[in-house]
Amino acid sequence: MRFFKKKERPAGGADDIEIQDYWDDGSESLAEALEEQEWVSARKILAGADTDELMYYMSIVSDARGVEEWIPEVIRRDPDDPLPRLVRGARAISWAWDVRGTTTADQVPPDAWPVFFRRLALAEDSLDEALERDPTCAEAWHYKIILGRARQLPAEEEWRRFHHLIELNPSHYYGHKQMYEGLLPKWGGSWDEAFKFARVQSAANPGTHIPHLISMAHLDFRWEGDNEGSKYLGREEVSSEIYEAAWQSVWHDDYETTILTPNLWNSFAYTLTYGRYFKSACTLYNAIGDDFVRLFLWRSKERYVEMREWAREEAAEG
Repeated sequence: MRFFKKKERPAGGADDIEIQDYWDDGSESLAEALEEQEWVSARKILAGADTDELMYYMSIVSDARGVEEWIPEVIRRDPDDPLPRLVRGARAISWAWDVRGTTTADQVPPDAWPVFFRRLALAEDSLDEALERDPTCAEAWHYKIILGRARQLPAEEEWRRFHHLIELNPSHYYGHKQMYEGLLPKWGGSWDEAFKFARVQSAANPGTHIPHLISMAHLDFRWEGDNEGSKYLGREEVSSEIYEAAWQSVWHDDYETTILTPNLWNSFAYTLTYGRYFKSACTLYNAIGDDFVRLFLWRSKERYVEMREWAREEAAEG
């Protein structure tokens, strides 16, 4: 894949690790185009993206402040194009959360709620308009799953949206992650529902990113009750299930490396190290090297190096 630009050098310490602001040249160019309100350039990048690139690129669109101010004019100039409507819908969701904030619902100022729901309604309308113009747009259904949760729609509607998504793309990774998120207890679901979803969907999609949901579920569940945090990942029944999930995902014969793959490498390396599958974890650390470290789990470069060295030392001894 064109995004892989691993440098030829031995793995070093934390100072040698480069944390990428953007995962490939296209995403960096997209961010610059959005900042400069260069829709022609932004559209070319989005339209030319493959499925996984588009998932990631749209997350950049969603976070790009100011897009909501100029994208309506783009839509006015080209009302039949679904892409700017997808962009407006995705951005409007994050724009809504900008006013709501990340606090609990009881701490949100009363005057913020009408703005929050008005922006969510704008997102819903925009995504529906995109689908009217392109019924094959799986990415619109991905964002409609997010909207279903934000708007507190019934579970039946969330499942309807998810099934529309997988009819178009059975292994849409971000859409599966969002459906999983909505099944967690914090959104009115349960751990039984979340784990069942992860296991059923993983079994249905071998050789894809989807079995990574197993690792995600255990990572989330490790802090529940008496699980003792990361010690939970060392339980035999937990670590063996994560190990099997890695074989059904990044180590499967049919798995294809994409722009999203380093995220899975990092996650499986983390969980398998705590699960004491040290030799297997080392193959992932070798793939990650110093160029594809994602800090969402490690929290710091120093912690990544510490975990990597622990795995390598244990693997050498065992």
